[in-house]
Amino acid sequence: MNSASDSASTPARWPTYLLLLCMLLWVGAFTRDPMVLATVPGVLGFIAVVERARTTKQAFLILSLFGAIAIGTGYSWLADTMQLFGGLAPIPSYLATALFGVLGMAHGWVFIFVYRAMLARGNRPHPMSTAILICAVESIPGIRFFPWMVGHGAVNNAPLVQNAEWGGVSGVSFALLCLIVPFYEWIRWAFASTRTTARPKAALLTFAVGVGLYGWGMWRYADVNDAVREAEQTLRVGIVQANVGSVDKRAAENGVVNKDVLARRAYERGSREAADKGAELIVWPETAVTLPVPFSLGPRQADGYLANNGYRFIRELGQERAFLCGMYERYNTRRTQPMDGRRRGVDRYNTAALRQPGGIDAEWTTVRKVYLIPFGEYMPFGLPEEQFLPQNFKMRAGEGGQKPLYYRERTLVPFLCYEGILPDHVREACAGEAPDILVSLTNDSWFGDTWEPWQHLNFTRFRCVEHRAPMVRATNTGISAFVTPSGDVVKMLGLGLTDEKRGNPEVLMHDVRLVDHGRTIYASFGYMLPYALWVLALLGLLAALAKPPPITE
Repeated sequence: MNSASDSASTPARWPTYLLLLCMLLWVGAFTRDPMVLATVPGVLGFIAVVERARTTKQAFLILSLFGAIAIGTGYSWLADTMQLFGGLAPIPSYLATALFGVLGMAHGWVFIFVYRAMLARGNRPHPMSTAILICAVESIPGIRFFPWMVGHGAVNNAPLVQNAEWGGVSGVSFALLCLIVPFYEWIRWAFASTRTTARPKAALLTFAVGVGLYGWGMWRYADVNDAVREAEQTLRVGIVQANVGSVDKRAAENGVVNKDVLARRAYERGSREAADKGAELIVWPETAVTLPVPFSLGPRQADGYLANNGYRFIRELGQERAFLCGMYERYNTRRTQPMDGRRRGVDRYNTAALRQPGGIDAEWTTVRKVYLIPFGEYMPFGLPEEQFLPQNFKMRAGEGGQKPLYYRERTLVPFLCYEGILPDHVREACAGEAPDILVSLTNDSWFGDTWEPWQHLNFTRFRCVEHRAPMVRATNTGISAFVTPSGDVVKMLGLGLTDEKRGNPEVLMHDVRLVDHGRTIYASFGYMLPYALWVLALLGLLAALAKPPPITE
C-alpha cells in the first residue's frame, strides 16, 4: 500500500530524461555562431530537472551527465589538442574532456543544494531569486579553465550584451534569466497538477525587470554607436595574419634550421602591405617572433638583436609608424642557463611589445603574459613539463600589476591569448584607466578548424562592452578582427589553415575611431556584482528556511 502510494507521488523518470535532452540544446549557444534562443530550453530544462528529480543524488547525477555531454561537446577541441600536443590516445583524451565537463558543472551542484533546500520548506522561491541564484553560482571560480555562463550565449544579441557595461557577463546573464525564468513559472501554472503553487504574478514582475534591462540595452547600444560615428579622431591599424600554424611555430621555437624563415617572410610581406595602405600601427599576433628578445638590455640592443636575426625591416618600416607585436622575451641576459632534463633553451616570457616610431633608438615597452595556458604553456599538478610539452624551454609567467602601453597619448591595453576571456585580469590590466583600444594577441592555431577560435573571439568581445573600448584582435591563423565598443565585429579574417594559405599573409585594415570616455560601472566596481548576488541568494535561502512550511492534512 505504501509502495503504491510512494510510486504514485514520485515523478516518472522518462520526463526527467526528456528534459535532459532539452538541456542539451544549450550547446547551440556556444557554436561558431551562437544562438541565444538555445539558452531558453537549456535554462528551463535545467530548473525543471533540479526541481522534479526524485532525490538530490539523482539531480546531481543528471547534471553531471549533462556536463560530460554538453560541455564535452562544446569544448571537444580540448581532446584534439591533448592528442596533438600531449600525445594522448583518442579514448583517454575524450574521457579527460568529459571529466572536464563534469567538473565544469560544480556551480550547478551548488545550485541543486540551495534551490532544493528552498523547495524543501514547501514554498516556491520567487523567480527573481532563482535568476539571482543562477547568476551567483555561475561566478564560482577555480574549476573551469574556460567559461560557461548563461550570458555568453547572448553575445550576438546586442541589447542584452550592453548589460556587461554595469555587470560584466553576470549582468548579461541576469538580464537574460529575467526573461527566461518567468516562463517556467507560467508553464507550471498552466500545466502542472499543483498549479496553485506556481507564482505567475511574481514571474510577471521578474519578466518586467528583464524587459526593462533589454530596453535599456537597446537605447545604450544606439547611444554608443552614435558616439563612435561622431568621433573625430581615428587610428589606422593594420593587422598582419601570417597564417603560420602551430607545427611550423613549434619547429621554429625549438631552433629547427630555417623553420623561422616562413613566418619572418610572411610578416615582412604583410607589414609592407599594411605600411603601403597607410597603417599608423601595425599589429602582429601572439609569439609572432619566436626568438627570445633581450628587452631588458635596452631598446638599442633589442632592436639590434631583431635586425641581426632577419627583422631589420621593422626598423625600416618603423621610422614613421608603430609596431605592436607578440614576441618572446628572454628571461635573463645569459646565453645559457642550467636546465633540468631535456630542457635546453633559455626561459622566456610571452610578451606584447610596442615599438614607438623611430630608428635604432626607438623606445620599446612590453607587457608580459600573466596567465599561462594549462597543458599548453605549463603543466598543472606538478606534472613534468619536459615530458608533456613540445617546446624545449620553460615559460615564465609575468607578474600582476602591469601598466597599459601608450601611443600618441592614447592608452593601449594588450592581453595575450587566454587572458582575453578573464574579465578580472583585463580590468586589472587597465590599471584604473579608461582604455582607448584593447588589443588581443592570440594564437589559436593549436586548435585547428574547430569551435575554439570562434568561441575565443566571442568570449573576448564582452571586454569591449565592459570597458566601452574598441578591440584589435590579431591571431596567427585566424580569427583576426576589429570589434566596436558595443561588441560588434565590423571586420574579420577567417581561418587560414589550408595549405594554400600557409605562410601567405593576409592584412586587415581599419580606421579605429577613438571615443573619449570615462570608466564604466563595471570597470570601477566589477568585482562587486557576484558578491552582491551571493548576498541576495543567501538572504533568499534564509527567508525560505525561516518561513514555516504550509500545513497539510
